[in-house]
Amino acid sequence: MNLNINAMFYLSREVGKRCFIPQKSGKIINIASVAGLSGSPQGMYTIAYNTSKGAAVNFTRTLASEWGRYNINVNAICPGFFPSKMSRGLLDQIGDHIVAVTPLARLGGNEDLMGTVVFLASEASRHITGQTIAVDGGACIA
Repeated sequence: MNLNINAMFYLSREVGKRCFIPQKSGKIINIASVAGLSGSPQGMYTIAYNTSKGAAVNFTRTLASEWGRYNINVNAICPGFFPSKMSRGLLDQIGDHIVAVTPLARLGGNEDLMGTVVFLASEASRHITGQTIAVDGGACIA
């Protein structure tokens, strides 16, 4: 909770108070997870992680609602399964199954997040706020 939601809350508050609100513009891109959009698959016991990422999703919506009047866009990226130090053990166990049930039939890589971040940080997304974008190869729709 400290890393996934408290840090997000306090950092946003300080950046907003010191920079974005006085200049009446800004872009905040939170990193949530598809785990914050639904429950865990069978055999995966990650209640604290899912809870914190669900809180990040709702924090994003609420902050967007409250700070929109300052012309501050607040959105979140919800990555699916990406190879990482944190996911290594889980992917060793169920990685083949995840790939098999994902419409794009692959795990994500670092390059798969870059375009979403660039879009949300750019003027092309100036009328988008309070949204969560799943970057998961379609797994959450399968």
